[in-house]
Amino acid sequence: MGFPKEIQTDQGTSFMSNLAVEFAEKFGIKVIRSSVHHPQSNPVERFHLTIKRILKVLCIEAAPEWEKQVSAALFALRTIRHESTGFTPSELVYGRNLRTPATLLYEQWIHPEDEGNNVVEYVFQLIIRLKKV
Repeated sequence: MGFPKEIQTDQGTSFMSNLAVEFAEKFGIKVIRSSVHHPQSNPVERFHLTIKRILKVLCIEAAPEWEKQVSAALFALRTIRHESTGFTPSELVYGRNLRTPATLLYEQWIHPEDEGNNVVEYVFQLIIRLKKV
């Protein structure tokens, strides 16, 4: 969403090329280099480890149709509050929280509409699926 003020890289060749260096200079982007394969110094590398771990579990638990669970896993990642920032990724990107199953239950509890409404049952099933992911 626009040009960043700084980029942190692990000294990969794609960020060390003449083109990338010149691009960063022209647009005033400060390039910070961290240690290669050292997730503690690069949050993106840490996130990649998290994604790999989630995909591994999905491949084992939901095989052979693990691809169908990826969107639920990404939704869960986007709505979990991170200790380092104190915010969810959706709050940082969009400025607000996404509507989660808990939000839907709260809304249904505050403003009940139909007695025959299956929102609560659906949300509980959704929570079970998300926990499984």
